[in-house]
Amino acid sequence: MKNLEASVQLLESMIEDGIPFTQVRAYTGDVLFTEKMAGTQVFIIKDGQVDLFLMRDERRVVVESLGKGQCFGMNSSLLNQRRGANAVAATYSEFYVVDSAALEAYMASTPKTIRVFLTTLANRVGVLSELIATRVNYNSEIQVYAELLQILGLAELGARKVDPRSSTDKKVIASVVLADFFARARSILGHADPHIRHITGKLLGLHLIRIEDDGNGKRVYFSPNDIVLQARKHSMDDKDKGKVDYEYVTVNEFAAMVEVDRSLLLTKLARSEFSEDIFTFRKSEVIRLLDTKGKKFFSDRKIKSPEEFVDIEDIEFADGKSVVEVLAPVDAFDLAKLLSRMEAGAAKDKILNSLPRSKRQEVDSDMEGLTNADAIEVNQIGQRIIGKVKERMLSRG
Repeated sequence: MKNLEASVQLLESMIEDGIPFTQVRAYTGDVLFTEKMAGTQVFIIKDGQVDLFLMRDERRVVVESLGKGQCFGMNSSLLNQRRGANAVAATYSEFYVVDSAALEAYMASTPKTIRVFLTTLANRVGVLSELIATRVNYNSEIQVYAELLQILGLAELGARKVDPRSSTDKKVIASVVLADFFARARSILGHADPHIRHITGKLLGLHLIRIEDDGNGKRVYFSPNDIVLQARKHSMDDKDKGKVDYEYVTVNEFAAMVEVDRSLLLTKLARSEFSEDIFTFRKSEVIRLLDTKGKKFFSDRKIKSPEEFVDIEDIEFADGKSVVEVLAPVDAFDLAKLLSRMEAGAAKDKILNSLPRSKRQEVDSDMEGLTNADAIEVNQIGQRIIGKVKERMLSRG
């Protein structure tokens, strides 16, 4: 209620003082500004939550979480400096936005003493944020989340009147509603949903938990007796111990988070089916490979054996006889749909060159009248073809 009153009071005071403002909205994960950007706007939160964070040694450190009625972005305006932190919407949010120039014009009419007080306060906020970023405790979040799950799991077993210290050989498994787990992590740890999903993905990747839908919604299953011990062991074995990978996830972690096979994710990346900003590359690793293996490492495709075939692009490495035999019974229109979604290259050329002249003409004709083939159907056609090619090559030894 207090936050709502503060928001209303801010709006009323801006209208009363004649300060012009606009209204904008942001969705969870939207970046409002980044460190070192020019500060041209001041934000007042009408509704929602915003995290202010700093990136230090590849760590994303949330220095402040703000809610309804609170302001941010004032420091750069008051100090005439660039942004001292990053701001991201932790939930769906709505804002009143005041242009910095309009605020400066208004501030010019305020007493000098008040301006000095506000400038001093802005400097202290900047120093405090940096202090938080450098002195934050980097204990393993895997272990913190495991401990949270253990508490929830023991409570769930108690409600079922199950003794977690049972001496039977069968491991006692607890389960909690996934939505409840997220709610607890938000309220107790103060983390936003994207970060909770990130850590949940790590727990899945380490096989500390599994997530299943029991018909009434998704639940998290785990052993409350073992989860903390196993999490501690993984933390101790972590070569990158003490580093919080908030911004970066491995392909395996990504696959666990979205519950999709790793090879399929890599295939979809290769086909540009994902936005480029989902993926990032470690500069140090790229330079290391460039120095040790040269530029050809990045341009030459690895020659694959049949056992490694996973998608239609791998048909490039198949023997011609197997390709011809597999493609012969495939419907021309299905081939047209497949080829219409393939990029020009060795795999596409291999398919076209393996078709008899008459069938190729039929495929070309079908492709001319084809506007937009369904991506899922095309993927299924490609999987069937490469699967049969793989099967035929392996049967020949």
